[in-house]
Amino acid sequence: MISTVIDQSLGLEFPIFQGGMAWVADASLAAGVSNAGGLGIIAAMNSNGEQLREEIRK
Repeated sequence: MISTVIDQSLGLEFPIFQGGMAWVADASLAAGVSNAGGLGIIAAMNSNGEQLREEIRK
């Protein structure tokens, strides 16, 4: 398995970074990737501040 300084410093099990894809990268996708050992990312481009806060709370 490849290991880098970045995934080691973030404590990732796997060196996988999910892209912040508009409309599909919501809290459930980010949680799934994170729970599997990667870095999940929530897309914020199509959200206002309150919508983004709600996704982060999930």
